[in-house]
Amino acid sequence: MKPDELVAQQHSGSHAGREHDHWPELARRWDLSGPPLRVAPEDLRAYAEASAAAHAGAPRLLLLGVTPELYRMPWPAGTDFLAVDRSQAMIDLVWPGPRDAVRREEWTALPLPDGSRDLALCDGGFHLLTHPEGQAQLVESLHRVLSQGGLCVLRLFVPPKEPESPDDVLRDLRAGRIASVNALKLRLGMALQRGPREGVRLGAVWDAFQRAEPDASDLSARIGWPVEQILSIDAYRGSTGAYHFVTVDQAADLFCRDPGGFRVESLRVPSYALGERCPVIALRRD
Repeated sequence: MKPDELVAQQHSGSHAGREHDHWPELARRWDLSGPPLRVAPEDLRAYAEASAAAHAGAPRLLLLGVTPELYRMPWPAGTDFLAVDRSQAMIDLVWPGPRDAVRREEWTALPLPDGSRDLALCDGGFHLLTHPEGQAQLVESLHRVLSQGGLCVLRLFVPPKEPESPDDVLRDLRAGRIASVNALKLRLGMALQRGPREGVRLGAVWDAFQRAEPDASDLSARIGWPVEQILSIDAYRGSTGAYHFVTVDQAADLFCRDPGGFRVESLRVPSYALGERCPVIALRRD
């Protein structure tokens, strides 16, 4: 589809009747996603370094989500790999592995035997759950299915220490100070969130962007982003899904104190732009 046709579709009635879950649309536009929303090479090194201490030999590995880059890491021969995702569209369109290695399930109610996994990985997924209830349920679920001494490694999306307003973000957008639409999504979502319990509705992120920049072609001409990438934010349009960004301390409190059962083993903060908002934390099951 040509850029002008994409713009015409954006302003037509083609979204009428679309479901309010953004995952099917995100899965269809997966190739337009990139860092920091998708894992970067520096993140993969952090996962590899943290995971090296997870288990002697080939681990029984649980992947929360279907992140292709994590599946394709050079795992030891014999690794027992299982991915779990609640979105059938993500499984159908994004998962790169065999079908017998992925299941459609809820992370907070994993139908797995106690102590049946040695290593659990999740890239940018903790904020998808409500705070604190859903996130606490995930901690309990992971504590149950991980073996004693097992390791959980997550890349978190954490709000900045100095909050910024949506106007701050949009001003940087127009000045060309935001590298990509993926960085824009992260910054604008965090700027719109008042607190982790309330979170930020993805439809509200799209609304704020659309009010500020309704013409994708004009924005593309001014800042140099491809129209197709700009329109990838349409996956958020009308979505009732919400993100619940928490600080490292808030996440660690859930894992280590309430409900607890883990201890922080390492924290790696990447050096790329917005890396301070994307730390990789490793937690050891007691």
